[in-house]
Amino acid sequence: MSDLFSNLPWFLQEHIHSNGWTDFRSIQLEAYERFVQSEDHILISAGTSSGKTEAAMFPVVASLYDDPCEGIGALYVGPLKALIDDQFERISPILKDSGIRVTGWHGDVSQNTRNKVLKNPSGILQITPESLQNIVTNRQEELVRMFGHLRFVVIDEVHAFMNSDRGLQLLCCLERLEKLAGCRPRRIGLSATISEKEATCRWISANTGRGTSTVSDDNIGDRTVEIRYNLFPTEKEEGGDLRKKAVTKYYRELYADVAGRSCIVFTNSRDSAEKTARSLGKMAELLGYPGNVFIHHGSVSHELRQNAEVALKNRENRSTVVATVTLELGIDIGNLDRIVQIGPPYTCSSLVQRMGRSGRRGNAQNLVLYCNDDLNNYWNAIDGLSMDLVRSIAMTELILKDGWVEPPCEPKLPYGLLYHQTMQYLKPGIGCRFNELCQEVLSMYPFRNISKDDYRALLRHMVSIRHLERMEDGTLLIGPDGERIAFNREFCSVFDTGKEFEIRFEGKAIGSIQIVPTTGQLIQLAGRVWEVTSTDMKEYRADVIESDGTVNMPWSSGIPGLDTRILKKMKQILLTSEDYPYLDIDARSCLRLCRNIGYEQGIGKTFVPTSGGFRIYPWLGSKQFDTLKRALLAVADVSWVHCRQPYYIDVTTDLTEGQLRSAVNDILETTDGRNLVQDTDDLRIGKYDKYVPDKLLRKQFLADELDLDFEI
Repeated sequence: MSDLFSNLPWFLQEHIHSNGWTDFRSIQLEAYERFVQSEDHILISAGTSSGKTEAAMFPVVASLYDDPCEGIGALYVGPLKALIDDQFERISPILKDSGIRVTGWHGDVSQNTRNKVLKNPSGILQITPESLQNIVTNRQEELVRMFGHLRFVVIDEVHAFMNSDRGLQLLCCLERLEKLAGCRPRRIGLSATISEKEATCRWISANTGRGTSTVSDDNIGDRTVEIRYNLFPTEKEEGGDLRKKAVTKYYRELYADVAGRSCIVFTNSRDSAEKTARSLGKMAELLGYPGNVFIHHGSVSHELRQNAEVALKNRENRSTVVATVTLELGIDIGNLDRIVQIGPPYTCSSLVQRMGRSGRRGNAQNLVLYCNDDLNNYWNAIDGLSMDLVRSIAMTELILKDGWVEPPCEPKLPYGLLYHQTMQYLKPGIGCRFNELCQEVLSMYPFRNISKDDYRALLRHMVSIRHLERMEDGTLLIGPDGERIAFNREFCSVFDTGKEFEIRFEGKAIGSIQIVPTTGQLIQLAGRVWEVTSTDMKEYRADVIESDGTVNMPWSSGIPGLDTRILKKMKQILLTSEDYPYLDIDARSCLRLCRNIGYEQGIGKTFVPTSGGFRIYPWLGSKQFDTLKRALLAVADVSWVHCRQPYYIDVTTDLTEGQLRSAVNDILETTDGRNLVQDTDDLRIGKYDKYVPDKLLRKQFLADELDLDFEI
């Protein structure tokens, strides 16, 4: 054992012995060296199950044990309640005899538990950004007592925060906390999927005056990938018999992949998760293994999600859980045998996270990716090309050979968050003038790209809609209509969850749906089909009994865009003859067909002449593709534009290829982009954007949703 072991408290040494560790991993040793050699913030970047949590928490716990401090000594911030609960269950037994208290704090934690922390703050507090916002805003008089000696802030899954207003809200909370409590904690970011470490370090260091050191381990171990292809004919072919045979064959293969193994089957939507869980559950019952298929997504009840997590950890009775993104992040669900992915996810980052849920404890990661083209869905293929299959191969190649994931993309002009933080600052009842708001709010890191003139325009708008009141001396206070917003219980959250209808069976909640059901209606939820027996509009819930049948549930959720590098890799795959050993026979056959069709259609060219103009294959990411479409619409001599995003654009024009290319590049080079924002665009993307003036929303849309920096 190394020097690290001898410097750890006795209870951590006992934990190490009891788990049979013979030595520390390199990332744990390096992180410890950074802790003792500098006062920098630290980014710990390594694969799933690489020991990142221990690399951060062992030195933190040792510091709090060797040199106890008054109040909360460390914050652990997680993106999910389930992740916080999981970390609480992992660390609490280790610290039970240490005298260091660990407490979870989020919306599902009892008020009694929170009151104990408020009365006697100490140890480690595990918390979500929303709960931290609540404390910082509503308990300012207690912040010094609670956090005056705060020493560490651990931010788990830091990549999940960086691309969102929620992550920027966290930075605002930490900045306000440090100022009000008078503390200067070290920040420790943890992530398994970071491609641009410098950008992540800047994010962690935000406005703290400290640098961030990187501790990384790029050794991800062995990975095995299999890509399988299925084609589902339409229901019209041979009376639907061909389709029925193909679908039945698919589910038999899928069940064979998970039977007798501890597995997660990831899907890209809740509707797909429900259908997959129900079909696998029926297959398990037919084969004599009922009850070993579970479901896990955001609209399933907390109890059923917990049941699924417990089932995965049970190595004696191995189970399968069908899940969406809710199991993508680092909840410790044991040593899984295999991950199955239905359809390619939209980001390499997501695929890496999901792949890494298997192969824990030093075993190889094992991923089976199913690409299913359903001819009932007109969008499944592009003129005979299976783009899902090509994208699956492209993402696999980028991950396995290039080690690439998408770079972070921070919001540049978060005006909605600026509204939110302004109201949070004024919420305690203080009034202040413009210059003070600039000093206390606008100066925070997330708003570094927003000018004082834009802030002044936002504040004037807030006064005009009565969310703020301006006194004669220029003092600003929360106005009568603003109080209704600022004192709403959901105000601490910067993302809009939407109200869902609770579904109950035999008095217990099984989950919620996004539509208002009617009596007699069939719905699909928690892997089963139910018939609604009664609805209660006052309580916003419905009672159901189990039923049978086929149901399509209208789940809605945001879909992230594709990165340009994925599209470029797709083009390369279609234009070469390279073989990929992880494809099954059907996938190989489909890829050959795609290459032949692509050659005939000229997809290697950017401009392919058509009878009335051109078909353009730009091979650009979603953001750049959308910008190109808008630029084409702005060309005077283009009469019609139609696209299948992000793959091709059809244009009707009398211009030559050179003239059209030149016209588009002129627009991209000479415009500031404002003319590309259309009146039909929905500019209100964030939760609080509806309180921002249109002039600023157009600037925000241009900065965050479009990209002028490319050529065709």
